[in-house]
Amino acid sequence: MQRIGLLVVLLMLFGCSYHGPDALSITRPEYNVVIQRTNEQELLLNLVRLRYRDTPYFLSVEKVASSVEFSRGMSASALLPAGGANSGSLSGTVMFSEKPTVFYSPLDGEKFVRKMMTPLSLDMLVLLVNSGWSVERVLAVTLHEINGIKNAPTASGPTPLREPEFRDFRAALKHLRVLQVRKLVELGQLPEGAGASMELRFVPGVENDEDVRAFKRILRLNPQGNRYKIVPGIGGVGGGDVITFATRSLIASMNYLSQGVEAPPVDMEAGRVTRTLDHNNLPFDWQDMLSGIFRVHSSQIEPDNAAVGVGYRNAWFWIQDNDLDTKATFSLLSQLLALQGSHTPVQGTNINYSISR
Repeated sequence: MQRIGLLVVLLMLFGCSYHGPDALSITRPEYNVVIQRTNEQELLLNLVRLRYRDTPYFLSVEKVASSVEFSRGMSASALLPAGGANSGSLSGTVMFSEKPTVFYSPLDGEKFVRKMMTPLSLDMLVLLVNSGWSVERVLAVTLHEINGIKNAPTASGPTPLREPEFRDFRAALKHLRVLQVRKLVELGQLPEGAGASMELRFVPGVENDEDVRAFKRILRLNPQGNRYKIVPGIGGVGGGDVITFATRSLIASMNYLSQGVEAPPVDMEAGRVTRTLDHNNLPFDWQDMLSGIFRVHSSQIEPDNAAVGVGYRNAWFWIQDNDLDTKATFSLLSQLLALQGSHTPVQGTNINYSISR
């Protein structure tokens, strides 16, 4: 009987040790990890689709409802003969079951137009830059041009046949990034009347700095100026104290980054992917434009060093786990997807600091 009693106590202790908070600690991290991973896989898949001129498709996880049930039971019997040894039996059950329901929402119709086709707002760009992002990374991904200086506008759609115009734009951004790291430039939003005005301003006393002078020269800005108002638009001629920003839509930004997807040679030779030529009619290397920004590798076998990977068209496409630049841009694109369509412009906010990261 002592043995039976001990088993009863153990079963009761085991049954009482599992309850609601334990179920939460087990299921919540698993849902978090799998939703984050599949979101990344879907985003990478759509970038690969765009490289092949296939139609992208977005299916977001809107809600996960999961019910957890826990039950336990126990039964025992004992036989106590008059002059013999005690005998008995003990049985118990502990059951745990989960019933998840996942709600998906396709991104189509009006939602697609509003989220993917609407140009990104300037205040969103300021928000990202002043949240710690590299100004070079943010503006390379989100802008068509600055003051008429082109940022590969032909690469904002299906892969072009000819090398796009981008070199002066990237050169200007590299100077701006150096100035950001050195904390010599600020990008901010200042109150002006009923609305808000944005400006780029240099720290006083740096007019003769080499990077400052080079940036002003490329954008055709007033070399003696220190504060430059930023306005939306295209085709700015420069030469004054105004900088014109032409922003991309999200789908244009995705097309731009999709040029960094390296297709397998068999697909290139079969004409499934556009082969872009440079000005000398030689194959154009898209890393000339996207170096330090974005690169997706491909192979016929599943990689073992992927931060995120996806299978498509009998090949594997992945971002290397040690490619921190590509991982940063991929994370930036994810944030743009989350912000676009839900971001409310901030009116009258004074953002007056520089970021060095």
